[in-house]
Amino acid sequence: MKLLNLKIDRIVTNSNQPRKYFDNEKMSELKDSIKSSGLIQPITVRKISNGKYEIVAGERRYRACRELGMENISAIEISVGDARGYELSVLENIQREDLNPIEEAESYLMLMEVYGYTQEKLSEKLGKTRSSLSNKMRILKLPGSVKEMVKKGEISYGHARTLLSLSDQKKIESAAKEIIDKGYSVRETEKRVKVLMNKEKFSDVLPDDKQDRKKEAGNNSLNSENFHETDKINITDNQETDFSEKKDSLHIESHEKKDSEKLFLEDKLREFFESSVEIKGNLHGNGKIEIKFHDYEELERIIGLMNIDFD
Repeated sequence: MKLLNLKIDRIVTNSNQPRKYFDNEKMSELKDSIKSSGLIQPITVRKISNGKYEIVAGERRYRACRELGMENISAIEISVGDARGYELSVLENIQREDLNPIEEAESYLMLMEVYGYTQEKLSEKLGKTRSSLSNKMRILKLPGSVKEMVKKGEISYGHARTLLSLSDQKKIESAAKEIIDKGYSVRETEKRVKVLMNKEKFSDVLPDDKQDRKKEAGNNSLNSENFHETDKINITDNQETDFSEKKDSLHIESHEKKDSEKLFLEDKLREFFESSVEIKGNLHGNGKIEIKFHDYEELERIIGLMNIDFD
């Protein structure tokens, strides 16, 4: 390890740098700081071919110095391989909280798929639980447009993780836009997602089927022996649509207005297990508690919190 004063044009960025998004406002603040006080902390580099040096840590500082027109920059040279260099870059960014959730998840995936890290080794190196790593990487399953929202800070990791409960990609995108438009908190998003999930379960009635049932009901009325001309009730198509919409609306509202005590208990259990929890049934009768997990490791973690001894 040695301290160097390098020409900026001899430095190259790491194409696998985990950090892709640089906040313009923070970059301006950094440039102002360097302009007034100089570069306090040198960047970290490793020597590569053709007399060039690749950045291991400090790309934002390097970019700021380059934009300020500086010709030289202080750098600490270290001797590391590709895997170790990438690992150090990830660690530095995580410790500084410089990565957004998507970049962080992509970094973990890169270390595992390209550099052969197991989830266990990654857990030890980063000081994070395996379930935490697994949960973080799950958000990479979100649609591209929603991942961009997370990168830009328009929705949080908590919002993103909640949206994964929806199965349809278009519904996820629509719900994400609704979060931004209406400024939903994570808790409000959870409630909204539950409503959307209930609509998926209970409102999948085909229009043709609805029409068939309407005709059948009409035929039954006309064929009834007790039917009289004076018994007719005229319902226009608009009235029928209004009634159907009101019925659907009442159904959705009934799911939104969950018992406050039940919501309170769900919140407490969710905090304890760090997972999605739902209480089903009547608090004063029969019911069940559902705790969601996404892989065996997360199941083990949840069981561990219950202090169950299987020996």
